[in-house]
Parts: sequence; C-alpha cells; structure tokens
Amino acid sequence: MRTKEQLVERCQYLQKVEKEKENALLKAPLGTLRVMQQGENMRYYVRKEEYPNDTIYLPKEKLNLARDLAQKDYDQKVLKAVSKELTAINKYIQHCPSIRAEQIYETLHKGKQSLVTPLYPSDEEYVREWEAVEYEGKPFSENVPEFYSMKGERVRSKSEVIIADMLYQMGIPYRYEYPLYLRGLGVIYPDFTVLNVRERKAVYWEHFGRMDDPEYAEKAVRKINCFRQNGYYEEDNTLYTYETGKEPLNQKMIRSLIGRRLN
Repeated sequence: MRTKEQLVERCQYLQKVEKEKENALLKAPLGTLRVMQQGENMRYYVRKEEYPNDTIYLPKEKLNLARDLAQKDYDQKVLKAVSKELTAINKYIQHCPSIRAEQIYETLHKGKQSLVTPLYPSDEEYVREWEAVEYEGKPFSENVPEFYSMKGERVRSKSEVIIADMLYQMGIPYRYEYPLYLRGLGVIYPDFTVLNVRERKAVYWEHFGRMDDPEYAEKAVRKINCFRQNGYYEEDNTLYTYETGKEPLNQKMIRSLIGRRLN
C-alpha cells in the first residue's frame, strides 16, 4: 500500500485539471445562468454582473450561450473543489512520516520479526502466500502441441509462452488458468490471474489470439461483456490482449503494458 505515492499521482492529476479549467474560464462569457422549470420545459436566463438584479431570457437560438454559462458554473465549482483537495493533499504530504505504522515490521531485526504479529504483512510474505495457493487448472486435450514457459508450466500457445515469460522476467506473480466463476458463463479459466502487488489486487488477463476468426471473435466479445456484467472492468481488474494472423503479439507492447498496469 503506497498511500503517499498515490496521493502524489492524485495531486498531479488535480494540477492538470486546475490548469485546464483556469484556461477554460478565461474564455468563458460574462454573466451567470439562471434556470427555471415550467412543466417539462426549462427556461434559461442570463444575469449580468453589472446588473445582478436583472435577468435576460435566452431563447432557443441562444442555447449555446446557456451551455457556455452552465459549463462556466461547473468549471468554477470544480476549481474550488480541486483547490481544497490540493491544499489537503499538500498538507498531508508535508507532514507525512517517512515510515508508516504498517512499515515498522520491515525495520525490525529478523530475530524480532519472528516474534511479533505485524499489522500488515510485507509484500514478500503476501506474494509468498498468494503463490502458495493450490488449485486445479483446466485440463489439456490429448494430441495437442505442447508449449512450456520458463517456469516449466505447460501453456496452450506460443503467445502465452511470451506473456508468461515476460511476467516471470519482470517479477510479476501470476497463476496460469486459475478458475473463476462468472454469472452467465459458470466456471472459466482466465489465461492469467496476475497479482498487482502494489494494490494487492488480482487482475484477470485474457489473450485473444485468433481475432480474425469471426466465430472466435464473437465468443471473445461475449466473454468480455460477461466480465463487465460481473463487475470486472479493463481500467480496474481485467486486461485484454489481441492478435490476428497478420498482427501477431507485440513483445514490446506486452512489456510496456505490464509496466504500466502491474508494476
């Protein structure tokens, strides 16, 4: 758990938003928008700064002005929220101790570590326990080609060898074809269940290797949709790679993807 690092990333994002909104407000029209509802219809009025008690009705042909004023109001509120959050984050970072309570265990002498129960297991312990889980994967059919990874495990294709070996070389813990239950499909065996050690979260990696086959591609889309319906999304806990006969797996892209999503 790297709270400080995550807050620094959040701070960078907020600073980017702050700059974008400040630039947008420089181009925003004068005045503020007032909205009144009449039945199912909305009526829009502009209130000028120099005449705060007067409002001017905006007909349909001036709806773009209403949109710009609404966006201005939104951007101003976003800026205010961003400013408050940045202030809070900067104060926390400024006063954040160099060692958090969860990290004290790692600073102890090994003789003492064996005698205490830590608040939070170290990454090494967590990975060791995660990798020690026993499971039964999907069986292989007879008379099919055999492919083996650096770890000596059997996989189903040359592309899976590339992915498995890249994960292994980059020190990313993974399980090959670890069973997962999805409503709508039952028990499936994602190609790789990868551990994001930093977030201590499993990421399910499916490689779709025959996307130029229409029937295969249709099944792939159905599986991806089923993952989403079960709460597994690309930006969070799933990862998909694809290839066709003319567009084989790109090892450079795989390395970059692992570094960006799993390190």
